[in-house]
Amino acid sequence: MADSILFKSAPVLTPEQALHTFQLADGFRVELVASEPLIQDPVAMSFDEKGRLWVVEMQSYMPDIKGEGEEQKKSRIVILEDQDGDGYMENSKVFLDSLVLPRAISIVNGGILYAEPPNLWFVKNIDDRPGEKILIDSAYTADGNPEHLANGLMRGIDNWIYNAKSSTRYRFKHPEWITEETEFRGQWGMTMDNYGRLFYNTNSNQLRADLVPPNSMGKDASFSHGINEQIAENQRIFPVRPTPGVNRGYQENMLDENKRLRTFTAACGPLIYRGNQFPAEFGGNAFVAEPAGNLIKRNIVSEKGPYLKARQAYKSQEFMASTDERFRPVNLYNGPDGNLYVLDMYRGIIQHKTYLTDYLRGQILDRGLEKPTGYGRIYRVVYERNWLTTLTKAFKKQPQPALDQASSLKLVNCLSHPNGWWRDTAQRLLVERNNKSIVPELTALLQQKEYKNHNQIHAIWTLEGMGIHEPEIIELGVQQTKHPKVVATSLRVGERNNNTAVAAEEVLNIYENALQNKNSIVQLQLALSLGKFIKVDSKKVLDMLKSIAIEKGADNLIKEAIISSLNGREKEFLSLLKRESRSPPAMLSYLEELIEEKDTKKILEEKDFSKTEKEGFLAGKSLYEKNCAGCHGKDGEGLSSFAPPLSNSHWVTGKEERLIKIVLHGLKGPVTVDGKVYKKPEVQDLMPGFKDNPELTDQKLANLLTYIRKNWENDADAVEPSTIDTVREETRDRK
Repeated sequence: MADSILFKSAPVLTPEQALHTFQLADGFRVELVASEPLIQDPVAMSFDEKGRLWVVEMQSYMPDIKGEGEEQKKSRIVILEDQDGDGYMENSKVFLDSLVLPRAISIVNGGILYAEPPNLWFVKNIDDRPGEKILIDSAYTADGNPEHLANGLMRGIDNWIYNAKSSTRYRFKHPEWITEETEFRGQWGMTMDNYGRLFYNTNSNQLRADLVPPNSMGKDASFSHGINEQIAENQRIFPVRPTPGVNRGYQENMLDENKRLRTFTAACGPLIYRGNQFPAEFGGNAFVAEPAGNLIKRNIVSEKGPYLKARQAYKSQEFMASTDERFRPVNLYNGPDGNLYVLDMYRGIIQHKTYLTDYLRGQILDRGLEKPTGYGRIYRVVYERNWLTTLTKAFKKQPQPALDQASSLKLVNCLSHPNGWWRDTAQRLLVERNNKSIVPELTALLQQKEYKNHNQIHAIWTLEGMGIHEPEIIELGVQQTKHPKVVATSLRVGERNNNTAVAAEEVLNIYENALQNKNSIVQLQLALSLGKFIKVDSKKVLDMLKSIAIEKGADNLIKEAIISSLNGREKEFLSLLKRESRSPPAMLSYLEELIEEKDTKKILEEKDFSKTEKEGFLAGKSLYEKNCAGCHGKDGEGLSSFAPPLSNSHWVTGKEERLIKIVLHGLKGPVTVDGKVYKKPEVQDLMPGFKDNPELTDQKLANLLTYIRKNWENDADAVEPSTIDTVREETRDRK
C-alpha cells in the first residue's frame, strides 16, 4: 500500500521533511548543510582553504519538459559560509552570475577555474569579487547535450587537473597554463585514492579506474589493461521506493516486480572516501550516486598488487537511499571535517531532453515532476560515534581550516593529516606558494621510517610541483622509505630527469637498484618509467626491462607496461628475450604478434593501397598465417628445417605467373634466394601445391599472393584473380 502511494505522488518536501526520508547504513545519520534559497540546482562544488563552499548552479537546466530556455544567462557560482560554526551555511554570496549552464569548478592560484561550455575560464578572487577573467581553453568542451560534456576539474595528486568525458588535462606552471592530451575517461564526476589513482564511471557502469598513471602507456599499440578498467562488475541497485520515472523504465527487466530500478542507469559523481570521521574500514571505499534511483551505493575496494576490485558493501540495500523521488544526488565530496558531502540537485526532471523517451515524458506529466525548479540541497553524512551524539544529534563543531593563513611549515605538517582533504589542500597551497625554504622539511619526511597517512607521497609530489626532482630526491624516496607506493611514486617522478644526461644516468642507476624490490607495484612502475630513458641508454634500459620480463612478464599489466616502454625496439627486445631460457612464453608470443601487427600497419600506411587492395591485403594476411607461416614464418624469414625466406626473394617479386605456378603446383628444390642456396637438410626440398584445395579460390589465392608480394622487404604489384584463373587453365594438365 505504501509503495502504491509513493508510486503516484512526488510532493516537494521541505529540507526538514526530506531529512526523514533517508534510510542509511547502521551508525550513520544525515545533516543538512545548505538548501534553497541559498542554492538552486547545484551540480558541482569545491571547498576552499577556508572551508567555505563554492557551488556551481545550473539554473537553466531543463526548466520544463521541452527544455526551452536552457540558453538563458541565469546560472551562478556562489560562495556559502558557515558563520557561527554550527555546521549549517547561513550566508550565500554570488561570485559570478549570468552564466549559461556552467558545470565544473576548481579552487586554484587565488581564484577559480570554471567551465562554461565551450570555454574554460580562470578568474582571480579579489576579496570574494571576480578579478580579471582569463580564457584557458576555448575548446574545453563542445556545445551540446549537458549529459555528455566535459566536467570534473579534479586536481590529481600529480598536480594536473583532470576531467571526465574528456581527453584533456591542465596544469599551471608559472607564468602560464599548460594543456595536454590524456586518455579519455568517464562521464560525470571523477575522484582519486590516496595513491593518486583516478576513478570515474559511465551512466550504466558504476565504477572504473586507472591501474597505471595517466599518459604512461604508449600510444603505438592497443593495450587492453591499465586504463579505464572496470573494477565493479555488479551493477545491481536497491531503491527504497518505486522508481517508474526512469528513462528506460519500459524496457524488460529494467524495473523489478515492485517497479523499482534494478540496475544503474545514471551513475555519477563517484567518491573514494579519504576522510577521518568514518570507521577505519570505510577508508578507500567507493561511493557512487544514482539520482534516477534516489540512492548512494557503497563499494569496498580491494587491492591485489596493482589490481583493484570493488564489491558491494551491503546485500539487498544501499548506504543511503531516499523515499523522496526528487532527491537527486549528482556529486559526492570529502569534506574538511572528514565527513561525506552529498550535492542534491533536488528536482523532478533529471533526464535531458536529448534522450527523453516518450515513456518518461508520460511519467513526468502524469505526476507533475516538471515543476517546480530552483531547489537544491547539500547534505553531510555523519557517523554516530557514541550514544550521546545519537541522542542529541548534536553537530560536532569543527575548527575552520583557515589554511590560507597557515605558514608553509604548518602546511608541511598538514601533509601528514589523517584527512585527505587537508593533505590535498596543503599540497596545492605549497605548490602555489613555491616557497623553496621548506624543501628541507619536505625531504625530511622522505627520511622518516614511518609511513604516516601517505605523507611521503604528498611530499614527493609537492617537491615535483615546485620543480624539484633531482636524483638525490628520487634516491631518498626509493632507498629510504621502502613503502612500495612511495618507491613507485619516486620512480614516476624520476622520469622528469630524462632530458639531462648526467641526471638521467644517475636516475637509471637508482632504477637499477630498485630492480631488487620485487613488489609488483614497484616492478610495474619501473617497467613504465624505464621507457622514458631508452634514448639515453637503450642497452641498460632493455637489460632492465628484460629482468622485469623474466620476473613478472607473465602478468598482463606488467607485460603491457614493458612493451609500452620499448618505443620501437620490439624486435631487438624479442631477440634479447629469446636468448633467455627463463623468458615467459606469453611475453614472447605477445611480442611476436605485436611486431607483426606493427609491420602490417606500417605497410598499409606507407604503400598506396586503395580500399579494395587494403581489404585484400588483410584477407591475404589471414590466409598466409593459416597456410604458409608454419614453414615460412610469420615474418617471412623462413624457418630452419622447413622452408626458405619469402622476404626479399626474387621468387616472390619476380614474374607473377611463375609465383602463381609455384603456389598451384608446388616447387622442388634446391633454390637460391638473395644469393644463398637453400637445400636439404637446411630446408625441405619439396613444397606441395594448392591447386586441389577447394577452399583456396582464385580470389583467395590472389589475396594471399598480394600479401606476400607487398609485405616485409617486398614491393611488387598486386595479383589479380583473373591472372590466377588464366594460369590455372594453362597449366591444368601439369603433374
